[in-house]
Amino acid sequence: MKEIPVIIFGVGGVGRTLIQQIIDSRSAIANSNQYHFKVVAIADSTQWFFVPEGLSDSELTTAIGRKAAGNPLGGSQRPSAEKLISMVVAAGVENAIVVDVTATGGMEPAIDLALEKGYGIALANKKPHAGPWETAQAYYNNGAVRHESTVGGGEPIIASLRYLSDINDTFYSCEGQLSGTLGFMCRELQKGRPFSEALAEAKGLGYTEPDPRDDLSGEDVMRKVLIMGRMAGWQLEQSDFEVESLYDADLADCSVAEFMERSSQMDAGLAKRFADAKANGKVLRYVGRVTENGGKVGLMELDADSPMANLKYIQFHTELYDEEPMMIIGAGAGLGMTAGGVLGDMISLARENF
Repeated sequence: MKEIPVIIFGVGGVGRTLIQQIIDSRSAIANSNQYHFKVVAIADSTQWFFVPEGLSDSELTTAIGRKAAGNPLGGSQRPSAEKLISMVVAAGVENAIVVDVTATGGMEPAIDLALEKGYGIALANKKPHAGPWETAQAYYNNGAVRHESTVGGGEPIIASLRYLSDINDTFYSCEGQLSGTLGFMCRELQKGRPFSEALAEAKGLGYTEPDPRDDLSGEDVMRKVLIMGRMAGWQLEQSDFEVESLYDADLADCSVAEFMERSSQMDAGLAKRFADAKANGKVLRYVGRVTENGGKVGLMELDADSPMANLKYIQFHTELYDEEPMMIIGAGAGLGMTAGGVLGDMISLARENF
């Protein structure tokens, strides 16, 4: 049985779910792959635990239970991500896998150091791959880096893009509905519900980020589409994208509470756009599309009877998949699927690198 040290950044919903999946799948992974993922460190934004010999499953369960209850992780004060990796290396931990399931910017120095030390990287965090090409290019076509959950949760989006690239297919475009939150909003607005009412429900159900503007800005969708474009071989930057925000610019800097209170100012304008589309036999959906020349992210009119109007989909239009583009359909979101995508990446890294 090969023990593989694991360092996990992020003990939010995805991080806790991943840790639980690691615990629950130990027997299955041992039987099918002869691996044991030894979690040596877990870190949230302020605290961390580090045990070079590995945290026990009971210790991991206690830690994620504290976080789930809204309490501090309970460990020591956390150093910077880069310093944390340095400390793990200094303790003699070799051939580890670094997992980043945060949404934090600025993780590149830690990732670069980990790669330099021979560690593998499994990311759900989109920001390293969506950063400036100058820094991000090192993470593409890199056998030590996996990032299936950066696009489409646990759906095989990155794997499919890698396959098409490996067989030298020519990409024409990639597009899809890439936000469950915005998909919900569009369906509710299509029914005639006011934007502010649908938003309040989405937030109450936990569909949105704590600050709904993180969803409504379209920036998260843009990062996903940018990653797909780069996987297709196009060295694009965020500035190559036109991104439509679903909230007014004057609400960008107010508190979340004030934003929710003032969200009704978008009701009339969006209601008219959805009503106009319906009168034309169309529906509006929030779609991201990218070609070699750049991308567009925002509301797009689709035929009301089109399957794509009612599906969360991603499609690749290529030379081989010309008349009928390759389409991947599924929920593609949720804690379990996203964490599962990361766990699959960890197994892949272990199989191919360690």
